[in-house]
Amino acid sequence: MDRLKARNPIAGMDESKFIHNAKAEVQIWFTDKSVETMAALKELGFEVVLDPKTAKMVIGRLPIEKLAALAEMKAIRYVAPQVSAS
Repeated sequence: MDRLKARNPIAGMDESKFIHNAKAEVQIWFTDKSVETMAALKELGFEVVLDPKTAKMVIGRLPIEKLAALAEMKAIRYVAPQVSAS
């Protein structure tokens, strides 16, 4: 997020592990995984990759310019990169 705020176009080495096609692959843990929360994620452009129904978490992709808005959501407890196994 700091790189985006500074408008630095050069990605760091670690970013290539979870950013592809200008989208960050992330794991999101919720305090509230309601229909409303999921709808708010979708409005940000979040694409669900995995949605375990028995857990308060989801894995998916989000445009990197929307990461700051994601961090502001009250229902979000924790966000981490979803690092590819490649």
